[in-house]
Parts: sequence; structure tokens; C-alpha cells
Amino acid sequence: MSELPRQMGSRLQPVQSGAWRLSLLVAVFLSTGCGFHLRTFDLNTAVSSVHVSSNGRNFVEQPLRAGLQQAGVELMPVRDEAQIAVALLNQRRDRRSVAVTDQAQAAEYELDLAVQYSVQKPDGELLIEPRWAETSRIYRVDRVNLVGTSEEQALLEREMINDLVQQIVRALDAATQELAVAG
Repeated sequence: MSELPRQMGSRLQPVQSGAWRLSLLVAVFLSTGCGFHLRTFDLNTAVSSVHVSSNGRNFVEQPLRAGLQQAGVELMPVRDEAQIAVALLNQRRDRRSVAVTDQAQAAEYELDLAVQYSVQKPDGELLIEPRWAETSRIYRVDRVNLVGTSEEQALLEREMINDLVQQIVRALDAATQELAVAG
């Protein structure tokens, strides 16, 4: 068996290439067997085109468009050309402290995101009455590493927005399946 030198500190130690390859192979098999997969947005209905609109700049609009495209749905620029229309009506973003330190500084924050939406057919009939999709998370404030805390908040917001998109896509899926069954 050939040996590859690896530097550890100031000494060189031999590493057997067979053991290294076996470890890599085991790691690959374990990661595929653990259920890890990229999040996808699947629509199990025959919806082929959607129009998405919002009142101003909505933080869910672009991720929703991307999720629908990922699901194979064509985005239509004109509402009348689409099979269904999703209207993002309102949004809410709140942050409040939920725990404080002994110096009366915030130790944990709760972040709440919500978006109000409705779904209509081209003739104006509501498939989904205006409703709120909501999500919230709690994160800890590190007073020593404020940059890390702000990065954690930004990461949480991205995950929460993905959760909101998932909620809207699942509601679209359910409403259009009911429509297909009724029609």
C-alpha cells in the first residue's frame, strides 16, 4: 500500500491512501443515506402558468417567483394570460426581545415574518381568500460578536422567507388540486 505524507504541525506522518479513500467513500455514502437533499418547490397539479403581483416591494415576491420557476411553472407578466394569479397583499416584519441579561440588555430576540396573499383565477374568482402565511424564530444575541449575530439574523430571515414561500406553494397546490377535482 502506498503512503502519502501529511504534515501535522512540524512533523510528517504517513497516511495510508487506502484508509483515506475508504473514509471518503464512507462519508459519501453516509451523507447520501441520511436523507439530505436540496429543498425543492413541487406543485403536483397541472398549473403551468402563474402571475405574481405585489403592492410595492414585498420581501417574498422574488423568492416566490424563483420557487415557482423551480417547480416548472411559467411566470406570466400579464395576469389575464396566467392560469392563476397570486397577489401578495401585505407584509409584516417584527423583532422583539424575549429574554434579557442581568444588565437589562436583550439576550434573545424573536423574529416574526408574515405575508398576506390571495389566489385568483383569470375570471376573478378567488381560489384562496386573503390569508396570512407566518413564521417566527428565536435567536440569541452575542454582545461580543455583533457581526456574527447580524449574520445569524440575516440567515434566519432567508430561511424564514423560504418557509413562507413553501407555505404559499403548498396552499397553491391544495387549491389547484381541489379545482382540478371539482372541474
